[in-house]
Amino acid sequence: MHKRFPKIGFSKNRFNRSEIYTQLNLGKLAYHIEKGSLDTDKTIQMRDLLEAGVVSKIGRGVKLLSKGAEKFAALGKSVDLEISDASKSAIQAV
Repeated sequence: MHKRFPKIGFSKNRFNRSEIYTQLNLGKLAYHIEKGSLDTDKTIQMRDLLEAGVVSKIGRGVKLLSKGAEKFAALGKSVDLEISDASKSAIQAV
């Protein structure tokens, strides 16, 4: 057991190799749609989110989270998104 771990230092996420996505909440998405920086007539891709300033970087992808789902539901618009991942509650809200 003592040979498995280094004696000096320990790197973060050494054994956790899960994908790290940029997080996007539904409330923030609804704000930018209301503001008019995103066009809901066509499919919204990750590149469009970056160009509109919704996310600062894409990295390995974008994950949609359900925080602010009530603001998104108040829009009453149908939105097509092309992103890497989404939580179950965010999929139900969209």
